[in-house]
Amino acid sequence: MEERAIEELDLVGGDPALDFVNTLGGLREGPWDDEWLLDYRHLVVWLSHARLVPGPAVTRLLDRARAEPAESRRAHAAALILREAMYRVFAAQANHARPATDDLGALANAYREALANARLDGGHQRIDWVWETDDPRQALWLPAHAGIELLRSTRLARLSQCHNCRWLFLDASKNHSRRWCSMETCGNAAKARRHYHRQKGESA
Repeated sequence: MEERAIEELDLVGGDPALDFVNTLGGLREGPWDDEWLLDYRHLVVWLSHARLVPGPAVTRLLDRARAEPAESRRAHAAALILREAMYRVFAAQANHARPATDDLGALANAYREALANARLDGGHQRIDWVWETDDPRQALWLPAHAGIELLRSTRLARLSQCHNCRWLFLDASKNHSRRWCSMETCGNAAKARRHYHRQKGESA
């Protein structure tokens, strides 16, 4: 699989939880083979790209991964499993269906593990959970925490799925009419397909 700079991945979801789910792409009807998180290093760099961890935390996590590669590989595999559970939860919500109990359980377990390894920190303006650890599983905790926060938020009412691919996003349009994750990619691709089929029909 071709390796690409993770910083090139568009963050179109409107929330880190959806951007995490969108690290795997593909047409909505499949195949889903556009993988961005090829290994643990890509996962950690994505956390920085999505502004879920600051630079010093990235350094700590990558140093730990070099020291204990087997541990980081297990964390990477677990993150991909969590990503698919989160995808199914949010895709169900976007399509007005009930998420599977097992998928909600997987997300809840990762969230509980995240809080068990966090501490509350802040000042007069904001108090929030922070993680000060080099545990490789932090790469699961942060997306899981973002996922639960979104599920409990009123912003969930804006959740939509691209009509062309599997990507999810929060629709900020006034009349909730956004159809594509990106007009430049999926929107234009859909237009090109319609034009092709229209031309094919006329020639027949």
